[in-house]
Amino acid sequence: MVLWGQGGDPLSAEDIDGARAATPGWEWTVRGGGFPPAADLAAELCAADVVVTHAGQGSVADVAWARRPAVVLAQPRPYEEQAATVHALDRLGLAAVGYGWPRDHRWPELLEQALGRGGEGWSAWGADGAVQAAARLEDLARRLSPGDARRRAS
Repeated sequence: MVLWGQGGDPLSAEDIDGARAATPGWEWTVRGGGFPPAADLAAELCAADVVVTHAGQGSVADVAWARRPAVVLAQPRPYEEQAATVHALDRLGLAAVGYGWPRDHRWPELLEQALGRGGEGWSAWGADGAVQAAARLEDLARRLSPGDARRRAS
């Protein structure tokens, strides 16, 4: 399943046709990016063998929620936030990654790599983010409180 959005490189029918031709035995469904919407996107995500998506935070969160093997592709952005996301996903071994839409001959390798990495690792993607944020804020508050400042000076 390809889950695409707006705002980055547009996804064309030719892109999908090339990927399909390079991956016999795979069925490609495309949602978003000007392609037909899903009647039940959550169900389609959960049923996909592999999800191909851009590295926008919303799409990455959807894939993490569905716990699906994924190919995550960074799209050009002014502050390179998608490139940073792809780098983190690769470092953590959560998804097969790339920068921009891959050349057709790369698809078999990317899909196999995604399957090899699986989808269970997504449980680590932000699973305890609120707890970590709260702990860091508490630590910062302790370090910046006036009582702590006086104790450090004495």
